[in-house]
Order: sequence, then C-alpha cells, then structure tokens
Amino acid sequence: MATSRLNSVLDAFEGLTPDPSWAFLELTQKQTAYATHGYHRYPAKFIPQLAARLIQSYSREGELVVDPFMGSGTTLVEAKLLRRPSVGADINPVAHLIAQAKTQAIEPERLAHALSILAEQIATSYQPNLFTALPTLQSKTRHECWGERLLYWFSEATLRQLAQIHRAIDSLDVSAERIFAYCALSHTLKSVSYWHDRSVKPMRKLDKRIPDARVVFLRHLKRMARGNREFWNLQVQRNALTVPTTPLCTDARQLPVEDGSASLIVTSPPYVTSYEYADLHQLSVLWFGWAGDLREFRERFIGRSNGVHEPRGELHSRLATQIVEQIAETSPRKAREVALYFEEMYDCFREMRRMLKRGGHACIVIGNTRLCGVEVQNAQVFAEQLETLGFTLERVILREIPSKILPRTRDKATGKFAKTAEADAIAYPVEYILVARL
Repeated sequence: MATSRLNSVLDAFEGLTPDPSWAFLELTQKQTAYATHGYHRYPAKFIPQLAARLIQSYSREGELVVDPFMGSGTTLVEAKLLRRPSVGADINPVAHLIAQAKTQAIEPERLAHALSILAEQIATSYQPNLFTALPTLQSKTRHECWGERLLYWFSEATLRQLAQIHRAIDSLDVSAERIFAYCALSHTLKSVSYWHDRSVKPMRKLDKRIPDARVVFLRHLKRMARGNREFWNLQVQRNALTVPTTPLCTDARQLPVEDGSASLIVTSPPYVTSYEYADLHQLSVLWFGWAGDLREFRERFIGRSNGVHEPRGELHSRLATQIVEQIAETSPRKAREVALYFEEMYDCFREMRRMLKRGGHACIVIGNTRLCGVEVQNAQVFAEQLETLGFTLERVILREIPSKILPRTRDKATGKFAKTAEADAIAYPVEYILVARL
C-alpha cells in the first residue's frame, strides 16, 4: 500500500478532541444497567447506549448485526430491542453464559414460578459431605488443580452452600431458566469467596466477612427477575420477542456467519496483554469446570500474555512494526506478545470483511495503552490494518470514558495497573470509535 494512503489514515487521528455527545455523561448507573444489562459484573464492557447509537446510525431494522467479541452480550441485547437480528461470539465460556442469559427474555410469571421452586429446592438440598457435594472434587485425576483452587478461594461451608444452589438449578426443567440461574450463581461467586471486594485482580482477603451464598444468590436472582420483566416488556412494546439473537462460544476468527450477510459489526476487542479475562473470570471457570487448568484457559484468548505461540511475522501495519521494535528494546518477550496480538487481530478483521456486505460498516471501540514505556496505538494500527483489507475509514470518534469498568490508575513506566496512591497515570481515560465502511 502506498505510503501516502497510510499517512491519510493516520491523519484522521490528528487534532481529535473528545466528542461530549459520545461520553453519555448524563446517564446514571441504573440507566446503563437497565433491563438485563445488570445481570452480571463484567470488566471493560461498553455501555448499552453506545451500542444502541451505533446500531441505529449504521443499520436498519431487519439487517444483521454481528459482534465478534460480544463479551457479556451488550450489542446483542440492544440489537434485539432495535429489531435487528444478531450473532455474537466470545471464546470465553463465562461471557457466553452471561450473553445467553441476557438475550433470552423469559415470560415473567413463568420465571417467577420457576424461581419459587428453585428457592424451595435450595432449602432442602443440603449435603453435609463436601466431596459428595462437589463433582469437581470427586474426579481428582482430571480436576485436581481446580479442586485445590476451589479450596483456595472458598471455605468448605461456602462450597456446600454453592453445591446446594447448583444442585437445585440442575433440577429445573427448562433450559432458559437454568441458564438464567447459572448466570446468577456465577455472579454470586466473587461475593462469597475470599477474593478482595475492592480488587478487580485475583487477590485474597482471608479476614473477609463471607455472607451465606444462598442469601446472596437469592437476592441477586430477584434483581435479575426485575431486569427480565423490564426486558420482556420492552420487547413486547417494540414487537421484538421473535427477533433472533445467537450468542456463540467460539473463536472470532471463525464465525458461522454467511459471506456478505451482515450489515453492521459493533465490537470492542480485547486489549493487548493488559487485561487478563482468564484471571478475572477464574472463579466461574473453576466452579463450572470449563477448563483443565488456568494456564490452558488463558491460552484461548487474543491479547493473552505469557503465551506459547510465536508470531508469524506479518503485521499488515507499519505502525505496528514500529511499536513492536520499540518494545523489543526493553522486552523481547513482550514484543512477541504484541506482535502476535496484532497478527491475530488482523485475522479477525479479515473475518469481518468476509461477513460484511458491500457498503456495510464495522464500528470498533478500542483505546490505546502503554507497555514497557511504549505507547501501543491500538486504534491507529487497527485503522491501517483495516485499510489493507479494503475498508475505508469514514470516521474516528474520540470519547471520554466516565464509567467504564476498568482500573483507572497505573504506573506510567511499566504500563501495569497500580493502586491509586502509587500511580502516576490514568488508564484508558479516552477511547476511539473507528467507523469503517467496506
């Protein structure tokens, strides 16, 4: 590609100032967690109003919307309410569980009946023997690591309570209601573990006061039921109950979506080596037995650190090459991780091109960060990569992040997140929205 064309792509970032209309500063936490959006904590998710605005701006009713990095399913929920069929994908089974629960409204009276039965089952399913109660601990040959980790994070009393809940959920007849309750159980795990409540990273607090898991679970279940009723009523009002929504647990580079069938992609990709979803979601992965061990689980993610895979060498971006070379001066290992990240993201963009119809748009929400003292310009690199695939960058929006669920402070030299008192920089104070047309 000609140097002048690449320069024109990067010129789109020069002199940008935040557009206050995209910050949604007027919204309260209750408004951004309306309907099913408050089902489960999830780091770094964008707010539903952002997804809704992009969907309304770049698609019409009935057109297919895809989110290759769906996370907790925000884009899919908003697409359904706006009467657009949608497909979402995430390699993380925790994300898949949450997205399944959030996108499937259950008739409120039917759900209320199922939850009353569930509460009765929890009250009568006590199992005094811990190893009888926990299937993961019974099969020690396969799950020995997980069993030890469960005992690392939870007291035996809490594990028995969680087993009661899980057994009761298993007895529910309807799949949608089981998924709904499993989502509530997953959300409950952090609150009843030794995980420090004020830390997003895995840190134990052994003197933490642990509440009864059954009480926490049932309380959250009621909150979710209120959200489900709101979601149901909104769909009835908008005649959206039959709009198809398909959340998948699969790789963003290989999606079962027909060529040229999507009108819009709205997504927020993972950040390079800066945020370990595998670590953050390990309690749910542990409990549900979704991986043999944490290292195996980490290896599934784009943006992972400490990976075993080597980059192939082609980044399809001059800027990406420069960034990798700068990081290599300090840390060759981190440089390889960044190179692999950009290679894998290019594969994702190629898959986006395959799915999109001509004239369709890809809206990508991403921020820049620092690693080993080097600014990693994710947004600019993505813009270059998209251009090599035949996309035209129509617009770049810079938005402030007032409420994104991320640690806000870090050490400027290392790029690592740090306690507020020790930090000298703000992490991700702004992010970019790239709007590219095929």
